Amino acid sequence: MVSPTKGPRSRTPDGPDLFDFAESRVATATIERSQHPKPAAPLPKRPSRRSPAMRTEDATSIVSVDDMPNYPSDLHRSVEQSLADLPGDQVWFTYRSIKRSFGVSRATIARRVKDGLVPGVRISNGRVLDDGSVRRFDRTQLKWLLLAVRFAKWGTAK
Repeated sequence: MVSPTKGPRSRTPDGPDLFDFAESRVATATIERSQHPKPAAPLPKRPSRRSPAMRTEDATSIVSVDDMPNYPSDLHRSVEQSLADLPGDQVWFTYRSIKRSFGVSRATIARRVKDGLVPGVRISNGRVLDDGSVRRFDRTQLKWLLLAVRFAKWGTAK
């Protein structure tokens, strides 16, 4: 007895070629589909990732010096001394220059900025907005950044 799964196209001795039958059904279905086009289903609405409160109003704020926490006076003196040791002609500080001068990493700076511990930074819905292609800090911002970094270290040392 011959197996129905063997042979060139699985023909059975007593019936039609099953593959020819399947091909004729596909061709018929294709012709029927082309004659009666189905109306396009509307695309589902894409869910928004923003909450309703965010959609109604984008709250952009600028962190000010008045928003800064109170730090101990000896910490203020220490930071003022560090800033006085910097060259007087240097006005703007990048992540790289802060790393070189004070050893503070870019990630630490970014965390302190996001926490709202550096004045003059624009924040919208909990997200820090870019100032340009390169973020630069002035001396006032650097002072508050160093206060935040040193206070974190100072608090863990005590």
